[in-house]
Amino acid sequence: MALSSAGATSWLPLILLATCCLMVAVAAAADASASGVAGDNLMMGRFLRWQAAYGRSYPTEEERRLRFEVYRRNVEHIEATNRAGNLTYTLGENQFADLTEEEFLDMYAMKGMPSSSGGLRRDAGRKQANLSAAVDAPPNVDWSCWAFVTAATIESITKIKTGKLVSLSEQELIDCDPYDGGCNLGYFVNGYKWVIQNGGLTTEANYPYQARRNYCSRSKASQHAARISDYVQVPAGEGNLQQAVAQQPVAAAIEMGGSLQFYSGGVFSGQCGTRMNHAITVVGYGADASSGLKYWIVKNSWGQSWGERGFFRIRRDFTRSGLCGIALDLAYPVV
Repeated sequence: MALSSAGATSWLPLILLATCCLMVAVAAAADASASGVAGDNLMMGRFLRWQAAYGRSYPTEEERRLRFEVYRRNVEHIEATNRAGNLTYTLGENQFADLTEEEFLDMYAMKGMPSSSGGLRRDAGRKQANLSAAVDAPPNVDWSCWAFVTAATIESITKIKTGKLVSLSEQELIDCDPYDGGCNLGYFVNGYKWVIQNGGLTTEANYPYQARRNYCSRSKASQHAARISDYVQVPAGEGNLQQAVAQQPVAAAIEMGGSLQFYSGGVFSGQCGTRMNHAITVVGYGADASSGLKYWIVKNSWGQSWGERGFFRIRRDFTRSGLCGIALDLAYPVV
């Protein structure tokens, strides 16, 4: 049935309205698509600059795309966290920005650190050492935090006692300590035991760090630059840790994960537990001038591009065990 001219006229506004709405929807979709492409391009440019800054390259285009998506999610997490505006710390891009949390923990957290009860790994590694072969570790993995902590605390007490600051060899510990597993596994208390038995540690210059386990150089290991006579395991508790740190830097185990992967500054007070997987050196304590928040000053082993030039501050007077279990497993060397 044909429409009358009056009927056609009455339908015209509806047709024009529908056409207009369709055009608006198409334009909005086009704008959203263009915005998404622009956003992708901006993020890709940022990713490429990050790659250049940290010297990161990937073997295939598929791997590069995968790492870009991980990087994008991490950046979004970092920016969303910082936008919250109610935290005592900030996050930032660093050398770990293309790793998922699971990958980060696999590469940079240790397996089998002492439990909070002290029952695990007190004399760890005796049956795991294999000094007859060199064991390579990938160049971007660092499980040797125990060796850095052992050396750092011996350096510190040597400086306090003698006035001389000598950089000591972590590689000697990794290669020669039979109680620990080189780059794969270790415990600073076992490190102290071996240094005492060996008669001391040589210098970093004499036995430089290689980020892999090699044959032990007995000749280098016999050239002692610092010695210790004993070590002390400090009872758990933040009060005991404070008393010990007032005298010298202290080795500690903590749970390292979550937002600490991207920590860039401030007093960390985020979520973490007490499943210790990383060794650090507690070098001091203080309180924030503006907020009054008390903190521990911690030296880490991930280089100066992480945190506050390789250090971080973590909330103090949190619980008896300390935030991230920092006051549960403590020791220091004795000269």
